[in-house]
Amino acid sequence: MFNTKPKQLSFIDLFSHLKASALYKPESLLGLFNKFIDLSHYIPSSFYNAYYKYFGKHRYFSLESMLCCFLVQKLLKLNILTQLRAVLLNSFELRSFCNLHGNVPSISTLSRFRKIFASEIHKLFQNISIHAHNISIQQCPQDSSILIFDTTGIVPKVRENNPKFIHLLLKNTSKANPELPSEKVYSLVYSSLPKTAAANSNIRLMFTNGHFCWALKFAVITNAIGIPLALVPLFNYDSSSSDPKEAKAISDSKGLIPSLETLFSYIPKNFSTFIADSALDSHNIYSTLKNTFNFSKIVIPLNTRASKNTTPTLDPNIVISEDGIPICKKFNKPFKPEGKCQGKNRSLRLKWTCPMSSYKDGKRVCSCPHPCTTSKSGAIVYTYPDDFRSFPGINRNSQEFLDLYHKRVTVEQTIYHLKSYMGSDTICTYDHISIFSDFLLSAITFSLLFILAHNIKLYCSKLTIKKLNKLKKLIA
Repeated sequence: MFNTKPKQLSFIDLFSHLKASALYKPESLLGLFNKFIDLSHYIPSSFYNAYYKYFGKHRYFSLESMLCCFLVQKLLKLNILTQLRAVLLNSFELRSFCNLHGNVPSISTLSRFRKIFASEIHKLFQNISIHAHNISIQQCPQDSSILIFDTTGIVPKVRENNPKFIHLLLKNTSKANPELPSEKVYSLVYSSLPKTAAANSNIRLMFTNGHFCWALKFAVITNAIGIPLALVPLFNYDSSSSDPKEAKAISDSKGLIPSLETLFSYIPKNFSTFIADSALDSHNIYSTLKNTFNFSKIVIPLNTRASKNTTPTLDPNIVISEDGIPICKKFNKPFKPEGKCQGKNRSLRLKWTCPMSSYKDGKRVCSCPHPCTTSKSGAIVYTYPDDFRSFPGINRNSQEFLDLYHKRVTVEQTIYHLKSYMGSDTICTYDHISIFSDFLLSAITFSLLFILAHNIKLYCSKLTIKKLNKLKKLIA
């Protein structure tokens, strides 16, 4: 006989089910929030002090009511505040959920709230992130010990992001230079593009989300479950490089350390594995992650930009001794040290020259009868003081390395949820503080869904998908 016992809902399945509900039936979640979530438990006391000090005794809306309004906005994916206010005015159930009695906040009140209390919203996000991370440690300790880093850009609706802006520049440049081929026209237009938007200097020209645009750049750090643990603005971390891929890599590497310092200012360093893309492949980053932040495994693919002229073991005639000195196997002689060198945006390197080379008339000449290279000056080898990049606590060719790197898709899925499903990528404002607050509110809503799934699972251990659907229908 078949087993007719209803399948119990696992923790991760419940979280996925609630996320789907937030997308398709967000109004049915309001009863679950009222029953299982106490928002005041996560609000820091400084937020209360700042809010009530600003509005004084003549306030019409409580702090919890204002935050619930934005929670409704994210669940319903209302892109602009005009839509949010219209929905609240026409829905008694939503006004009751937000504890709004008669009045609804004006558009200016909602807009000022995001900008004035941006720092307090950030503290609220940190409190909720700590709670959500502690839950993930209980449920999935292995995935909770993995930290994943990525960057993204939010593209405001500024004049420069209008396709007509680029098309007009291309048309005028092509008309002024009819003899130039099309690729030269594109190159000339790109070199003359403004580096910042006219509406806000923090909105910079960059290569993000797979295309050129004027955007606000943010660092997003999650664990392997996908809980957003840190959102850090990277408005001032740009690069003047003409290569867009190199510029993105330099910008990401500059923003990594400040982002981790921000994260570990409120979350303990209890992570063992760090995962990021090849843009962070740098010797300095490996040593910092190991020595400063105590990661035992660093899963970052090799980048050809950082690998050029830095892997001497590829030459079978040259080996590296235990002391880190290159040895010529042909004559069993060590290479000659030429001191330290460090180019722009490059890690510190030690330079070594062929043992058979010498200086004549101010030029280095190699007298080897069987040279390793066609260069007249002989072979040159670069080594690094701390080569943790070659073996970052895990074999790069192992299946474990590949399996861990595949988990990096988690942070991309989280970014996609925060931007697309909760409307952070379509906010109609130029102000970078308001955009940052809106992004934080999306992450707060995302984490609250995770906490809600845990509380439902905790208090309703026998809950099934069928019972959850019935409960949602009754609440709606």
